[in-house]
Amino acid sequence: MSSSPSEALRAVLEHWPGGVDIVPASTLDRHSFAPTRPVAVLLDAPVDRALLLKHYPAETLARAPSAEGFLLLPATAPFGDLASLGAVTRIAERLRAPDGCPWDREQTHASLRPHLLEEAYEALEALDRGDLETLRDELGDLLFQIAIHAQLAAEEGAFDMADVSRSIGEKLIRRHPHVFAGTSLAGTDLLVQWEQIKRREKDPDDGATSILDGVPRSLPALFAAERLQERAARVKLRPPRIELPLDVDDPEFLGELLFGLVAEARERGFDAETALREANERFARRVGRVEQRARVEGRELESYDDAQLRAMWEATGGEVQTA
Repeated sequence: MSSSPSEALRAVLEHWPGGVDIVPASTLDRHSFAPTRPVAVLLDAPVDRALLLKHYPAETLARAPSAEGFLLLPATAPFGDLASLGAVTRIAERLRAPDGCPWDREQTHASLRPHLLEEAYEALEALDRGDLETLRDELGDLLFQIAIHAQLAAEEGAFDMADVSRSIGEKLIRRHPHVFAGTSLAGTDLLVQWEQIKRREKDPDDGATSILDGVPRSLPALFAAERLQERAARVKLRPPRIELPLDVDDPEFLGELLFGLVAEARERGFDAETALREANERFARRVGRVEQRARVEGRELESYDDAQLRAMWEATGGEVQTA
């Protein structure tokens, strides 16, 4: 005869009188499972052993006792469950503790800046090579950079890792109403919707918004040019182009063409990076003038048709191509 739920729970608490997290096997979730407290897995469904093996050694699972329909798993040490995202934040906190690592303790947001940049580039290099094993490691290095900056901010009373997670979570849910709020995408341009939501998010006291907001000025010039043009294209605004006397129909040829342009600039004594950065700034200023004109007219940029956009661009001293 099977025991009642209360009897089963009593058996579990007898094993761990200090308290235990009870998790049904049917709801084991890789995003939230945390074994830093004792866990009693209610055997209401087959157990996801692969998930548990990410958090416990195989021998721990093999020796785990059961009690009245529960699988009883011990609490792991604070740094024992390294598969948990929480372990990264605990490690960052420990390294910054008074008896932590002297090097980590002397770091600041500013001193860590080059490390954040380096780790990002190493992750990009792994992506370019298609090396997923290295990418896993490099993403881990990036994750630690996020954790250590959050720890520094927590020590300053500014924010902590939970605030970082909440901020990005709220933003992603807010900017995907078609996924999380049940709104329809019928007749809606996703990128236009994204830009409209971003503009609504901005505090009016912070001044006028721009479709180019959020493109870091410290990006490499070529990457920045691509991002600026992409942002402008979301409202069908295209930068002026120089007509080339040749067709660019192959990525390899495009690379050689760019390489040749850099060589030409070098031979003429120009800095190609600076020249492109200045072109980006000129483009951004022109976009700003177009946006200012739209504000004067009380309209959003995406409300203009191609001909109107072209006329506005030309009136601000440039030429626009429309899709």
